[in-house]
Amino acid sequence: MKIVCISQVYWPDTASVAQHLVDLLQALSDHGHEVSVITSRHNYEHPEVIYPASECHNGVGIHRLFNTGFGKATKWGRLTDFLSFNFLIVCKLLFLTRSSCDVLVGLTSPPLLSYIGMKVARFRNIRFVYWTMDLQPELSVVAGYIKEGSPIAKSMQERGDYIFRHSDRIIVLDDYMKQHICRRLCEERSGVDVIPVWPVMENVYEGKRGENPFRKENGFGDRIVIMYSGNHSVMHPLTTLLEAAVKLKDDGRFLFVHIGGGVRLQEVVDYKEKYRLENIMILPYQPRERIHLSLGSADIHVVSLGEGCVGYTHPNKIYGAMFINKPVLYIGPAQSHITDILDHCPGNICVSHGETDLLVRKIVEFAGMSESERDDIGKRNRIYAETYLHPDLLLEKMVESIETISL
Repeated sequence: MKIVCISQVYWPDTASVAQHLVDLLQALSDHGHEVSVITSRHNYEHPEVIYPASECHNGVGIHRLFNTGFGKATKWGRLTDFLSFNFLIVCKLLFLTRSSCDVLVGLTSPPLLSYIGMKVARFRNIRFVYWTMDLQPELSVVAGYIKEGSPIAKSMQERGDYIFRHSDRIIVLDDYMKQHICRRLCEERSGVDVIPVWPVMENVYEGKRGENPFRKENGFGDRIVIMYSGNHSVMHPLTTLLEAAVKLKDDGRFLFVHIGGGVRLQEVVDYKEKYRLENIMILPYQPRERIHLSLGSADIHVVSLGEGCVGYTHPNKIYGAMFINKPVLYIGPAQSHITDILDHCPGNICVSHGETDLLVRKIVEFAGMSESERDDIGKRNRIYAETYLHPDLLLEKMVESIETISL
């Protein structure tokens, strides 16, 4: 098959969506399909970084569009980037024909991208796969970007429902997302596959805790490293974690490490400066070839999910943490895809937003465990991940889902 994907981010970008998309498209290429992606020339976090207009990487043809690059500093700048990318996508897809594309794969970012793809696919009689990683307008409403019931919210929902009704295949990340889509459509929807995303590490650090190169480079010492790594999104609040860092500021056993970027990273910076928190360290995104070292340097990994976001978005940090033998500290609603997993893996920490004192107690209890007890939690997590979340297993399901679309 000839498969074309549309996404604002792709290799060598390190955004989570980009890395998962790289794995999927390369897997499809390895299965003998002719695969290409239409994406942006701008780096997602650093829009001043410009990639070549076209190239081939590991069997995947990459075509990049020169949209605006204001970045995520302001809502209007981000909106302009989305709109300009969508406009250029329209121009590019108009040249798509049934002979040049059998299947078009669309993602959920930026908003309305897949609506454009769906329209072109129907016009050209091309099959369409909707890889749903989050839901709009629900997320924009929760984030406060738009008002519930407003004309723009209604417009976004109508277009989203159009995609859900007409896609040949929908791939969602968890059962809550699937259930919400059915509620939106007021009907059961066939052709929906639930396939979570996978850890994007090529290696796992297997050495001793104190000998981890990343741990040594950054002077973590023997402190308990509580790490949040990835996009600091408005959908993943960290206020409870930051308040715990304030309460533990005089306890030298702990170090709170934040790796990555995103709009909510400023809150971390503000807390660190306001309360003079020497127990918080902020580091940039790490290249994929070093992720196993940076993630492997932590003693416990933080996963956060905002209230009201269950079924709308899907934090995948839990998979990477479990895959590398690490305990998980979850902050979020009591019922979610994360708690469904952790219910099978005792020893991890789960608290709701606002339960700062409880979180502090649990962190102190965690520090009081022996290293072997903490290792046992990680080992149970690893067994679960190897059984149900292995990249080879999930990628095979993804490829099968796309390959078996009815003609």
